[in-house]
Amino acid sequence: MGSEQSKNRKQRHVSWIHWIWYEIFRTSLWVMMQICFRVWHYGRRNVPWKGATLLVANHQSFLDPVAVGIGVWRRMNYLARKTLFKFKPFGWMIHSVDAIPLDQEGIGFAGIKETLRRLKNEEAVLIFPEGSRCPDGKIEPFLEGYITLAFRSKATIVPVAVVGAFDVFPRGQKFPNFFKRPICIEYGTPIRFEEYGSLSEQEVHQMVEQRIRTMFDARMKKRGQFKEDPAAKTEDPS
Repeated sequence: MGSEQSKNRKQRHVSWIHWIWYEIFRTSLWVMMQICFRVWHYGRRNVPWKGATLLVANHQSFLDPVAVGIGVWRRMNYLARKTLFKFKPFGWMIHSVDAIPLDQEGIGFAGIKETLRRLKNEEAVLIFPEGSRCPDGKIEPFLEGYITLAFRSKATIVPVAVVGAFDVFPRGQKFPNFFKRPICIEYGTPIRFEEYGSLSEQEVHQMVEQRIRTMFDARMKKRGQFKEDPAAKTEDPS
């Protein structure tokens, strides 16, 4: 009896009105992004249709959450800086499409707890473990905290590579560059709990980051912008 009550407390009810609003909002953003920036999505079928799913992506610009989210055919949850909720109209809007406020200046326990709750409710969450947008278009080292969320929720991890968003809307620029080369979003092969559950958090962290870097480099090479890093020659490509 107690176990059933505990399970019920974890559930988050999503009404059919919420579902319809989310889909209208996602479709509208998809049209807008295609007109203004052109966003190409690869490997969308790699994102599971159901079950706890943690999408892990590199972070290039403010456009990343939208660019990644519009390519997924299921409702997504997004981590957003708590300060973005201060402007009431904008705060209401992002809250209505499942944004989770995260206090980056403090410890952020509330945001982490809510993220875990949604994963345990078998929802999908998008996270950027670099912590902030990259300053030069390259992938910064990932913070490891998201791995704990994956282990505790037994979520499927989907590595995601974002390429080209930095060219469109780099950090420090007030307005995006319209009609530039396409933004490319690649969803990698999902890593299920059965595959990583017996590994250490450090091993899983390295696996996920390496897969994203590999996809990123391959996509950059195809775009004709790849510059070989001499240090990369000493790394094991596997």
